[in-house]
Amino acid sequence: MLLKSILSLFFIVFSLNITLAQSADETIFMQKMKLAKGETKAQTAITIAKSFIGKPYKAGTLEGNSKEQLVCNLRDFDCSTFVENVIAMSLINHAGSPTFEKYKNQLTELRYRNGIVQGYASRLHYFKEWIIQAEQNDVLQDITSKIGGIKQKKSLNFMTSNRELYPNLKDETSFLAIKEYQKKINEFDFYYIPKWKLEKVENQIQDGDIIAITSNVDGLDFNHEGFAIRQNGRVYLLHASYEQKKVIISKELLVDYLNRIHKHSGISVLRLF
Repeated sequence: MLLKSILSLFFIVFSLNITLAQSADETIFMQKMKLAKGETKAQTAITIAKSFIGKPYKAGTLEGNSKEQLVCNLRDFDCSTFVENVIAMSLINHAGSPTFEKYKNQLTELRYRNGIVQGYASRLHYFKEWIIQAEQNDVLQDITSKIGGIKQKKSLNFMTSNRELYPNLKDETSFLAIKEYQKKINEFDFYYIPKWKLEKVENQIQDGDIIAITSNVDGLDFNHEGFAIRQNGRVYLLHASYEQKKVIISKELLVDYLNRIHKHSGISVLRLF
């Protein structure tokens, strides 16, 4: 009887915490919708992104659920959820009559394959596949090849080659599904701007462009994501920083940031429609 009472109390507290978190996220969302809307989605994205400066970095915010489900968290971010949430809010703001439900639907469309939550493997774990789907849905354009990017032979297999790093891949069905999706992603061309070439094409990068930092790690597409922000004629990165453990505008130039970190090979540049 005592055990049953303790379990009941636990579930009540757990449910209350979820409800409070959802309420907090909805409040944050509505606050962001009151910010001045830019003429373009990229301008709106920068405004929203800057309003999160100082908010905490937190890794693994999408993990830990016993069942795959949409996670809406506007309180702390990793680099990809920061970019994803800002884009979702910018798109909804420009669509008119923004609501929290529309935002959640948009987030689902961005984060999951064909916008359907159907297990761990339905999430777009590789940012390359995220880009492919966003392009197909007319959300953005990968302009990397147009501004001087070069084709790279890149075979993505990091998740299945490092299965022990992903607890959900203990499930054989999920593992095999990810393996198949890797093959499909590898059918697409991979363009990037090497960091040694960035200064030559930097003037073609605009405020609000999404900067996806490519990886030197075998089998991995990108290490990090953020937004380009121009200051004094140069490009800096507005991002959820692992190093600083918060959302920041880096004090160093984007090119200096890339050169400082060996595993960063260069960038891809994505532009919102």
